[in-house]
Amino acid sequence: MTPTYDGGVAKSQKGNLRFKGPERLSLDLAQALELPASAVCNELGKYPCLDVHGVALGGVDPYQHSVYETAPVTGAATPLAVERTVLSACNARVALDVNAPSSAVVFKDVALTGGKLKDAASPAVATAMTSLVRRAWLRDPTQEERDTLVQLARDVEATGTPNPGVAWMQAACLAVFSSAEAVFY
Repeated sequence: MTPTYDGGVAKSQKGNLRFKGPERLSLDLAQALELPASAVCNELGKYPCLDVHGVALGGVDPYQHSVYETAPVTGAATPLAVERTVLSACNARVALDVNAPSSAVVFKDVALTGGKLKDAASPAVATAMTSLVRRAWLRDPTQEERDTLVQLARDVEATGTPNPGVAWMQAACLAVFSSAEAVFY
């Protein structure tokens, strides 16, 4: 019998993983990123993402679309709706942390120089990554996870984006909060 390769994916400690759904996802993002619920995601700056993407995120909409029960499986648009909602929340948190560093919540003391991280290996960056992971996954990151997020900063900077420090904060937040560990309970 030949061994099968599982892709290195660890087996869940929980026997019954469930997708969070629109309300829980939105409220978890608001709480974890310390944002008002209304600031988590708004399409075109006006329409709450729960209204726009609610059904795609597994919600119901009996009045507008005659959807009375949740679907037994997530739809094809669900990953995009999750990513859109998470990215919006992450962008809001990063903007608040960058524009008001004295009251930063996640990216405290992360120094930017000319739009770049001053030192990706600094203790402030490690603390920010630990905070981000704790907020999303309710546990401390492994050293490998922290190293991967720090390497992401170097990878983003190598792309030549105008503000790689801010782009890295957004990308790290998106990577952590859109992971299976953050989207399922």
